[in-house]
Amino acid sequence: MARLILFELKKMLARRVALAANIGVLVFLVGIMALNVVQNKTTNAQGEIISGTAAIAQVRTDAEEHAGPITAERAAADIAAYQNAVFERINRDAVGEMTGSAVYDLMFQSFSDEEVYELYNGYWTWLLRPWRIAREEPAQTAARVTPEMAADWYGAAAKLTQQDLDDGQGGIWEYSPAERAFWTELRASVPTPIAYGYSGGWDNVVNCAAFLVFAILAVCVTLAPTFSFEYSSGADAVVLATRRGRSLLVVAKVVAAFAYATAYFALCAIVIVGISLVFYGADGFGLSIQSMALSSPYPLTAGQAALATVGLMYVACLGFACLTLAVSSRTRSTLAVFLADVVLVLLTGLVPSAGVGVLERVLALFPLNFSNFSVLFSALESYPLGPVVLDLISMVLLVYAVLALVATPVAAVSFRRHQVA
Repeated sequence: MARLILFELKKMLARRVALAANIGVLVFLVGIMALNVVQNKTTNAQGEIISGTAAIAQVRTDAEEHAGPITAERAAADIAAYQNAVFERINRDAVGEMTGSAVYDLMFQSFSDEEVYELYNGYWTWLLRPWRIAREEPAQTAARVTPEMAADWYGAAAKLTQQDLDDGQGGIWEYSPAERAFWTELRASVPTPIAYGYSGGWDNVVNCAAFLVFAILAVCVTLAPTFSFEYSSGADAVVLATRRGRSLLVVAKVVAAFAYATAYFALCAIVIVGISLVFYGADGFGLSIQSMALSSPYPLTAGQAALATVGLMYVACLGFACLTLAVSSRTRSTLAVFLADVVLVLLTGLVPSAGVGVLERVLALFPLNFSNFSVLFSALESYPLGPVVLDLISMVLLVYAVLALVATPVAAVSFRRHQVA
């Protein structure tokens, strides 16, 4: 059996197209991750644009300046300190009547570049997030926050989930009572105090996880001829006539496909995760996911969110591998198999939902969509199945597990029952 599996692996990887796809995707991922580091840009306290590792170091310094657990007392004290620093030089009542751009200009007129840089530290925008209105400057948000509001920072943060539920994803989805209860309970399970700090490496893993769709495509290219090539080349007449052609050989093809898909996906994931952690740092694994997005209702850490995203891409990879085998077992055309994969893996990421909630939820199940941080962890994508409510993470696991469990037997049975012409 082991020899059969090894033989099938050699057949898969010996084809020039498969070899080119596998090597090409690996080279592409290394290149894109290198550009991700080199092209990283930010501004320092002197107003200079810096890039590459210097930019990463600056972002780390800015985040670590305010690192630590955010208790209710600290949140209130920090907000009060920010208000004192800002409104001792500009009029608190006036900023509420000004445009955002006018307030931005006023900040530079009233403070030095270094002071403005500190007042625009990402921590302040994050801390004031519970009360922020779209396109509003931090100073404008701070002007509306009273001491009583600041003292209830955790209550205000929890209300972000209720606001999102009321908004219904911009009016395209009406959450049922069961869905509202599900998300409310999930938000209530978030451990406190929330820890703020630097988790750049894990943030970058989440942001770059979508590139793993190319690993999925490479897997599909390699597996597409698994059965269809036997038909198109006429080898099916010989293979199916052998003593093990309809039994162990089929199992060997499926096992080899799983082994290859797992090994290749792991190699691609190592490139993305490895480069992210080497250049951005591995610290911050245990920071609350709320330090990345305060509105997220998940009781996860930044590191867990990154690993969960990569894990879901792996589940999708196995699902598409099984689907590829099933389609390959039903047609002679390898090109048709690959085109089906391209449509499902890539083009579904380009299809607009057109404001239709049901369609939006269907599209969210495809890799290019669910690998987006905001969709996976902040968009409150839920699927009410009778009395049970599943979130997007659970639904992705369910859909691709069912796909694998259905497609794998279809591939095996179709090849075994294939009638040689």
